Amino acid sequence: MAKVSEVSDGIYLIDMGEVKGAGSKERLNCSLVYFMVDGEQTALIETSPGAVVPIVLEAIKGLGHDPARLSSVILTHIHLDHAGGVGRLAQQFPQLKVIVHERGARHLTAPAMLITGTKQAYSEEFEADYGPIIAVPEEQVEAVKDGDTIRLGDRELKVIYTPGHAPHHMSIYDTRSQGLFSGDSLGHLTLGSNPIVIVAGFDLGLALESIDKMSDLDPRRVYASHGSSDREAAEFIRSVRATTSDYGEIILTAMKAGEDEAQMIQRLEAYNKEHDPDDKRDTRHRFKAIIPWYVAYFKKKQAV
Repeated sequence: MAKVSEVSDGIYLIDMGEVKGAGSKERLNCSLVYFMVDGEQTALIETSPGAVVPIVLEAIKGLGHDPARLSSVILTHIHLDHAGGVGRLAQQFPQLKVIVHERGARHLTAPAMLITGTKQAYSEEFEADYGPIIAVPEEQVEAVKDGDTIRLGDRELKVIYTPGHAPHHMSIYDTRSQGLFSGDSLGHLTLGSNPIVIVAGFDLGLALESIDKMSDLDPRRVYASHGSSDREAAEFIRSVRATTSDYGEIILTAMKAGEDEAQMIQRLEAYNKEHDPDDKRDTRHRFKAIIPWYVAYFKKKQAV
């Protein structure tokens, strides 16, 4: 059962918690899902994977709303942990409008490349745990771009194009709560020394430009897709930018010195200990996961 809490007027956070996969019994990588209400209009921001769609629908019912009357689903991006359930929802509710950045729209209606990428990122058998990626009918997809406004009742949601984590990533600024739905463009709110979420296709230059664009909005709070939504926004955004940039400088310096991955990890661990001494987690696995994508970025830019 999901944990549901109201994080702002008419905005509810649906947290899947420790959901286990049906195949491997491992904890599923699920984004947070936000349910928004304005008058007769309701919307989801993110869906999480298809396997947890029934949990999301039960949470909506628990709030006294009929899922069959959902107006729209708004996706920050189309990665499995954020949008894996959108095809299942669209299939179940044909009135549903699926709103996504224009660079991601075609992968929802024809998801062959998305499925291939998901197998590479998760496993060939990802469906056993996460559920299948189902195509969204073209007539249900609404492609948006930077600067567009999405209306939900009297609520205005501004589309902010925020590539870096992914080229089709967008964030959503709610003018009423002055809150920013950041997807993966500002990382995980629960981490201390915290970069953006770094995966294949990461672009450091675009990521930093996106963070600056979000900072210029001066949001009162950040509604992240992983972690929580309770950190002071300005300080959090500043911290994310600093860490994302500093990690890049550390890795680039190590590359120029001809150092290997183990030496890069040592440098990053020293940085983390200095800037976040209360962090007692084993960071080695996290650094091993992000170093290749920083390295790929710098090689692509011919920085070394």
